[in-house]
Amino acid sequence: MRVQYRYNPSVLGFTPQVVARWVPIFGVWGGALGLGALFFLEPIPRVRNVILQKIPVLGSYWIRPVDPNDSPF
Repeated sequence: MRVQYRYNPSVLGFTPQVVARWVPIFGVWGGALGLGALFFLEPIPRVRNVILQKIPVLGSYWIRPVDPNDSPF
């Protein structure tokens, strides 16, 4: 009986099968952390104006007009 060797590619010990199994899990956790960071940073005006107001249906929720009495200009 002859022994046959198979090439199993890996990078730092991660094979394509292992990576394919973990990518969806990391994607879900990464998305949840990203959304949590956005809502945590919601009070910052730049995040509110540049990112959150651009959401198609819900963007008008983050529009906060400044009262003319409070405006320094």
